[in-house]
Amino acid sequence: MATKRVLAIHDMCSFGRCSLTAAIPVISSMGFQVCPFPTAIFSNNLTYGDYTFSDFTPHMTEFMDKWQKLGYSYNAIYSGFLADAGQIAIVLDAISRFAKDDTLVVVDPAMADDGKLYPVFKPDIVTEMRKLIAKATIITPNYTEATLLTGRPYDPGTPSMKTMLELCQQLAAMGPRQIIITSVPTGNDTITVVSYDAQTSSFDECTVDRIPFSTCGTGDLFTSVLTGSLLQGQLLHDSVKKAVQFLNVAIEYTYQSGSDPREGVQVEPCLKKLF
Repeated sequence: MATKRVLAIHDMCSFGRCSLTAAIPVISSMGFQVCPFPTAIFSNNLTYGDYTFSDFTPHMTEFMDKWQKLGYSYNAIYSGFLADAGQIAIVLDAISRFAKDDTLVVVDPAMADDGKLYPVFKPDIVTEMRKLIAKATIITPNYTEATLLTGRPYDPGTPSMKTMLELCQQLAAMGPRQIIITSVPTGNDTITVVSYDAQTSSFDECTVDRIPFSTCGTGDLFTSVLTGSLLQGQLLHDSVKKAVQFLNVAIEYTYQSGSDPREGVQVEPCLKKLF
């Protein structure tokens, strides 16, 4: 049986684990071939403050033209951080060209946190991202991104599970069949992730203790484990639980090691947990 392929559409940082350098080791260790499709190449991740980068937009369409000519196919298409709103049209083009009825289309609408957009984005990213999630099988916004996509007010307090269910249902009405919302505010030393399957109307929550360590690339790791688990045939709730538990183990390992948080999660020593 041929190894399943994942077309991973993310930026790539040469230093500091995030985006493609987080997705590739995780998904590969779970038994799948990662086909990287960089949106931009950075000297290092943005947490260092000083960086240089090369926008890959001018080359992305010609890459897809060549893949289509060669007859390449993918079992999953997984998009993450994009350089700007304009690249969303390219991701939509990739989905149009390569997604079949059984292709898993995963969209991590990485654009905001803590109630506001990342400084690199303009407000038009939200409008364009709504078009992208409409074509997804599953989306993994954090709580801030979920409120922006739905136009609901951001509540820095502790939203009720009833509110979270309504938020999931509103997102599902926009197109995706399965919704994961991460970083749900709890008001205490825990982290909550909620999941919703529109086909079964099942709604679940998963809560773990918060580790006092903040770093980059955690969302990339979470969605990468989730994608791998779903490709392995695991149920949504079980896939979410596995992703949450792995991320917690990896963050704890990084925290205990005394690593510079700008370098991202020390995922390499933790990959055996995925076997």
